[in-house]
Amino acid sequence: MITHIVLDMGGVLVGLQWRERMEGLLGRDLPLQELHHLWISSSSTVDFESGRTDFDQFTQAFLQEFDLDIDSAFFQQEFLELVQEPFPRCQTVLQDIKARFHLSLLSNTNPAHHEKLSRRYDFFQAFDQLFLSYQLGCMKPSAAIFDHVITHLNTPAHAIAFFDDGARNVESAKAAGMNAFRVDSPDEVWAIVQGF
Repeated sequence: MITHIVLDMGGVLVGLQWRERMEGLLGRDLPLQELHHLWISSSSTVDFESGRTDFDQFTQAFLQEFDLDIDSAFFQQEFLELVQEPFPRCQTVLQDIKARFHLSLLSNTNPAHHEKLSRRYDFFQAFDQLFLSYQLGCMKPSAAIFDHVITHLNTPAHAIAFFDDGARNVESAKAAGMNAFRVDSPDEVWAIVQGF
């Protein structure tokens, strides 16, 4: 029996302009899978989203890592716009899920994007628990972050349903014993949750 729902944020609940903005900053077109791999293997990004650097340190490290001749302020402005507003019906779906399940967020994110979303929307208040990579010191698809969630929720992995737009994250959650589903919107989440 599913008692806990754990949701990814970007690409599931919140819109992204990730590919467009990153291709613009990097100055080249990249297939989505290649861009995703670059993102999770970039030392500057991993340090930032694992809480080891601040926004300014990340900016300088990223520009150096990719040998980019870009103004720091412009880079930060573009980087903040990678994350857009919550999808339509996001809040309604979250409230409907929360009425029946313990609701958590598990997101690879950083203090800059977290602060932007917190300032503009009351999005995070819908969750019983937030698991944010920069606060935990590790990122999906690491097994450690899923083990942390399972331990912290103090519930069997098979009682947790996890939703993410990244196939690797879904596979890692399944390997940890969770029920895991690849989705791209709040409505896709809700369609599955209604079957529990």
